Formats: sequence, C-alpha cells, structure tokens
Amino acid sequence: MESMVFFGELNRELMMQQMNATQPQLTQQTWNAQSASGGTPTPKKPASWVLYLAIGALAVSVIALILLIVLTPKTGAWLVWVLGIVSLAFSGFSLYASLMLDKNLANRILSGVAVGISVLAIIFGCVNMPKAMTTTAAKTPSSSSSSSPSSSSKPSSSSSEEPSESPSPSSSESTANDTTQSTDNIKAPGAAGEALTAIGMDVDSAISDINNELNATFEKVGDTYASYNQNKQAIADWYAYVDSRTADLYQRIGENSGKFYTYIAQNMQNASSNEIDAVMEEYQDYVYEDQFKNLEDSIYEDAFEEMNDKYYEGVLERSDDAKKAEDEDYSAWYDVHSECYENWYDARSDFYENWFDMRSDTYSAWLDINSEFFSKDFDIQKYVDRYMKKASAFKS
Repeated sequence: MESMVFFGELNRELMMQQMNATQPQLTQQTWNAQSASGGTPTPKKPASWVLYLAIGALAVSVIALILLIVLTPKTGAWLVWVLGIVSLAFSGFSLYASLMLDKNLANRILSGVAVGISVLAIIFGCVNMPKAMTTTAAKTPSSSSSSSPSSSSKPSSSSSEEPSESPSPSSSESTANDTTQSTDNIKAPGAAGEALTAIGMDVDSAISDINNELNATFEKVGDTYASYNQNKQAIADWYAYVDSRTADLYQRIGENSGKFYTYIAQNMQNASSNEIDAVMEEYQDYVYEDQFKNLEDSIYEDAFEEMNDKYYEGVLERSDDAKKAEDEDYSAWYDVHSECYENWYDARSDFYENWFDMRSDTYSAWLDINSEFFSKDFDIQKYVDRYMKKASAFKS
C-alpha cells in the first residue's frame, strides 16, 4: 500500500517537471507563430541607397539646370534632350524608389524637388534654344562635312517677345564697309571671282538701300504720337520694302552663284582637287558665312532694332503727346502701342525666316555641287537650276 502511494507521488512529480520544461518552448513557438502569421511587424530600417539616390538626383538636376541656362545658348537643342531628359529620368526613378520601395518622407521630398528642378531645367533649355540657333546659324560647316547646316529656330509670330536693346546705328555701316573692302581679297579665278565680287556688292547695295529707306521713313513719320498715327502706313511700307528688296537680293545671289559654279564646271575640269577645294571653300566662307551674316547683322539686328527703338520704345512712350494720350485714354493708346510692336515683330520674323531659308538653300546647293566636284563629276547644271529656282521663289 505504501509502495503504491510512493510510486503515485513519484509519477505526479515527473509529470509536473515535464510540464514545467515544455512551457517556455510552447510560449516561444506561439510568439513565432504570431509573428509569422501577420502579427505586429518589426519595423524596417530605411534603405540607405534610396537616400543616396535622392541626393544624387537632386545634385544632377541642379547641375543640369545650371548647364542648360549657361550652355544652351551656345550649344543648341541637343543638350536639352540629352542632359535634360537624363536628369528627369534619374530624378523620376529616385522619386519612384522613395514612394514605392522605401517610403521615407525625407527621400520623397528630395526626389520631388529633384524632379521639379529637372523640369525647370528643360523649360529653361527650350527657352534658350532660339538664342543658340541665332548665334550658330552663321557658323560654316567644313567642306568635308556631310551634315546639313546648323538648325535654327525661326522666330514665332507671337507678340510675347520683349524687344531687346538696339545696337549702335553705325554698326551696320561699319559691317558693310568691311565687306566692301574684303572684295579686294577674292582669289577665285575669272568669272568665279567676278561672281563673288558681285554678290558682295549686291549685299552692300541692299543694306544701303534699306537703311536709306529707313531714314526716309523716320523723316516722314516724325517724332510725335500724332504724326505717327497720321503716317504709320509709311512704316508698313518700309516693312514691305525690306521684303521686296531682300527678295531681289536673293535672286541676284542665286544668279551669281550659278555663274560661279558654272565657271568651275566648265573651266576647272583639269584642275587639281586642291585647287577646286580652295575655290569652293572661298565661296562658302565669303557667301554662306560672311555675306549672310552681314545681312543678318545689318537688317535683322540693326535696322529693325532702330525702328523698334524709334517708335515702340521711343515716340509712343516718351513723347509728350504720347504721355498725354496715355493719361487721357489708356485703352486707345495701348492699342496703338501694341499694334506697333506686333507689326514690327511680324515683319522682323518674316525677314529672319526668309533669310534662314535662303541661307540653308545656299548651303545645300554648295554641298551637292561640292560632292560632285569631289567625284570629278562636272555635270552640275541640275543643282544650279534647282538652287536658282529656290532663290527666285522669294520674289513675289
């Protein structure tokens, strides 16, 4: 009986020890199961690479903004699409990473700012592209180049552009004088040299005629708000004269260029490649670069700016009767003032568009004919005819 009681107590003691030994394990298993089955998750430490990515994107976007503001006027559109798009893509990926992968507020802010600056950089680059095209349009490609001349952004007909300050009135005269003197240095032989000389003289003559007509217009329109309103048709007539006079000039350039190329095709077939290259290079330097640049500077930059300074920024703003008219009936004065600028801007834009098209046609013809001469093929009449036809198309 006693033995049965002893073994009963021993069995109970063993069972209690076994239960005490298994209790921590069950507790641990239960905690793990809760954690694995969706219990309160352990907070994740933010990924450091996302922060570095956001900082890098911000730095790249700032650099892109600075470069696009500073360099686009010198380099052109390609920088906008390369640097601007790369910056935007980099900052966009950084924003995606901070929103979807890391979800850290600081990273989101840095990435968002980077995206905004990248967009701003592209906007500034696009704004500066017309400046780049204007400054690079007159640069001459080398004779071995197979590409077209530098693209140039044509001025739009919008009246939102603010007028720039006018260069000195004497700058067009000095440019014309320099070009006239440079005709003494023409080395092309025979009729080819005579054609180049004629082109230079035609450009100088057109510039002189347009400037003389400009001065006559100033005298006719006068220096008061009242005289401007009475004679403003004379300004419209000057715009029309610029268009017709330059159209005549372009036709003359086409004709004399045809004489230049025809002389080489007929008289230099036995000349060396170096001799032909030298003559063709002289045409490219003298006509495509110097004369077209002379025309742009003298008319687009100088003459049109003189007209703008004289009336839009001058008589219609500073004359005594203009100020009085502005005070008495601002709406009527504003209409006259705005119309003056819009007409000026449209005429100036039309001049630039025709100038650019003619200059591009001049380069295309030179490139085609130079390629034929390089191949010792002197049958270039079809290129001459095509160029002369384009040149005469500017004349209404």
